[in-house]
Amino acid sequence: MRALVTGAEGFLGANLCKELLARGHKVTAASLNRRNGTSLDALGVECRVEYGDVTDSAFVERVVSSSEADWVFHLAAVSIVRVAQANPALALKTNILGTINVLEACKRVGATALIASSDKAYGDHNGAEYVEGMALKPTGAYEVSKTCADHIGQLYGAIVVRCANLYGDGDLNWSRLIPNSIRLALSGKAPQIYGNAVHAKREWLYVKDAVDAYIKLAETNQAGAYNVGSGEQASPLEVANMICELLDCQRPEVVEKARDFYEIPEQKLNIGKIHALGWQHLYSLDEGVKRAVDWYSEYLR
Repeated sequence: MRALVTGAEGFLGANLCKELLARGHKVTAASLNRRNGTSLDALGVECRVEYGDVTDSAFVERVVSSSEADWVFHLAAVSIVRVAQANPALALKTNILGTINVLEACKRVGATALIASSDKAYGDHNGAEYVEGMALKPTGAYEVSKTCADHIGQLYGAIVVRCANLYGDGDLNWSRLIPNSIRLALSGKAPQIYGNAVHAKREWLYVKDAVDAYIKLAETNQAGAYNVGSGEQASPLEVANMICELLDCQRPEVVEKARDFYEIPEQKLNIGKIHALGWQHLYSLDEGVKRAVDWYSEYLR
């Protein structure tokens, strides 16, 4: 099959490109940034890359058409919560208009579209397990933008993917908990946990499991929204402690620093719908974090 991956310079996109190529598919990557040092470089992915902005409908139309894609994995987005909060106009434009442009182009050529949503779209449901039919209650700019993309994807009959917190090989965004904690620990420093989410419960998903879920959903080609998670929850402090134990470093330092966006106290996903398609996650949180530590130890060496 032929696949197009937007946002391919990000770590989920790069991992997805790598696995699609390994399975024998023809891959075109679309990226906003014409620069070195992306996750594609870090993972050693070699494929055709088209550079442009998904908010440019002419670019999207051209790359979807020229790639002759059967599957279009739309991952391009403003995906960092603090960036979206600081510039909501950019987040809304990119995450909404970009999604519309991709869906319109897919409709014209008959490609299967897979839209990256997020478990953050559900918002705070007082600790209740997230089920696909549950109301979406976004709060901040990032969550609102992803919820809009989610609804638009379903309007167009796309496959909408709501993943838990992703982590793993190739994530070069050092503001995220796991890569930054590993980087600090490897340099002999204590990982730092910021803000009011030290004990918030998050569900964590190793990137290779997320990639496998995206490909399973593309192969199955059944429209609708799907939760993708591991069933394992842990707080940022617990995850940082795991990293410290693996690297035998000093315990994390809790830094009280207020954030200007709301932190959901607890998130967990019901994944029965994607299980019914035959998908299962393979990596426990312990195994995934260990693999991430091994990857960054080699990469940063």
